[in-house]
Formats: sequence, structure tokens, C-alpha cells
Amino acid sequence: MTLATLTVIAIALGLPAGLRVLTQNAERLERPLGVTPSLTVFLKPGITGPEAARIAQRIHQADAPLTLTRIISRRQALKEFKKWSGVHGMLHFLGRHPLPAILVFALPKTGQNGPVAWSVKLSHWPGISAVRTDIAWIRRLSAFVHFLRRLDVALYILFALATCLIVGNTIRLDIENARSEIVTLKLLGAPGSFIRRPFLYRGGWYGLLGGIYGFLVLVGIFTFLASPLGRLGRLYDATFVIHWPSFKLFFTLLLGGGLLGWAGAAFAIGHELRRDHVRV
Repeated sequence: MTLATLTVIAIALGLPAGLRVLTQNAERLERPLGVTPSLTVFLKPGITGPEAARIAQRIHQADAPLTLTRIISRRQALKEFKKWSGVHGMLHFLGRHPLPAILVFALPKTGQNGPVAWSVKLSHWPGISAVRTDIAWIRRLSAFVHFLRRLDVALYILFALATCLIVGNTIRLDIENARSEIVTLKLLGAPGSFIRRPFLYRGGWYGLLGGIYGFLVLVGIFTFLASPLGRLGRLYDATFVIHWPSFKLFFTLLLGGGLLGWAGAAFAIGHELRRDHVRV
């Protein structure tokens, strides 16, 4: 019965903690996966590398809130297209390659409305064919991570309540099994604090052991997931180091589990010891 109770408590404490660690890893994936805000300017066909550099200089002199990170010439664009597309053999049928020169600008982390206005303005500049920005994707990713944080808070609240109920139900059964001893102690004049104390300690120990158990289960799960996450990082040509459950999380589960176990035990004691006029 005790092992089953500790297992349920460990799951209730470990699930929201696991989601928190997964959210932290999702945030760390942004950089190795190359998800950084940028603005890409596609120049008109026929513009050479030096002309592309002059256009980039004009954009810089116009005080645009953009930072030039890369100039991709037509020849370099064709080379990278051949490398990544796998269809370079078909380009012989096109004759003169249609890929334009490209300017890549980094966007500031704040004030995203300015770069959006500049993207519209630059699309009408001479020599510029089109402008594309990935701000919308960054906003979607940020909203998704924010949703995960909110979901994690909601799960913490729900599973904290579940932990209190689990411990409370276990303590209620313990009280029911010891009801005759409790009545005898009360008749002998034992104070209420003396009767309550063993059950409060028992509830606290349930929470503490459940927190340790939950952390060990969490470490085991992330050990199982470490290899697939490493392969995922290598697929994106990035060195990704998994964010493991920390000692801070361990102490949080330990302290939180103990407090929740104590609270659940206190609630069960207050309910059960007042039943049948057994007041303590």
C-alpha cells in the first residue's frame, strides 16, 4: 500500500516538473535550431555582389533598425542551392540561373513594429524585388513557449491538489485503522496535539519520499530521452546539450512534497478525528 501511494505521489509531483524541464529545453532549442529573428532582402535578378553591397550601405545610411549579417551573391546562392536542394542536375535545363543576390539583416529583440514597417518600405526600393521576415514565426514560437509555461502552472496547481488528496486519503485510512487507539488515548486524557502529531509526521514523510521518488523517475525519463534529443540536435547541425533536472528542482520537489503531505494529513486529521464526536 505504501509503495503504491508513493508511486502515485511521485507521478503527481513529477509530471508538472517534467513539463517545466521540457519547456526549458524547448527554449534552449531556439538558438541551436537557428530560430533567430531576421529580415531577408531579395534583390532583383542581375544585381552583382558589389551592387548588393552598395544597397546594403544605403540601407545602413537610412538609419534602419537592422544589422547586416550576411550578403549572399548570386553565385553563392546557386552554390548553396545545389548543396541543400539535391536537384542541381536540373539547373542545366534553366540555362542562366534565376537565383538573385540576397541581403540578410538581424532584427532587434524589441520593438518589432519598426522592422515590419521597414520591410514594407524596403520592398519599394529600387533594386529590391521582395522582402521577407520571420517575425511571425518568432511570435508563434514565443506564444507556444508562453502557453507551455501557463500549462505548467495549471498542472502544478492541479497536481498539488491531487497530492493533498492522495496523502489525505491515505492518512484517513490510517486513522480509521487506529480509531480504537485514538478513542482510548482521548479517554485517558491525551492532548489533541499528541494524537495529531504522528499522523502529521506520517503525511510529511509521504510527501518527502514521494518527492524523492518523483525526481528519480524524472531523471530516468530524461536519461531515456537524452539519446533521441542528441540525434535531433545533430540533424540540425547543432550541438545541443540537454537541460537535465537540476538540484534546485530536487529541493523544490522535496520541500513542496513535504508541505503538501503535511497539509493533506492536517486536512484528513481535522475531518476524521471530529467524526463520531472524537474531538481533539
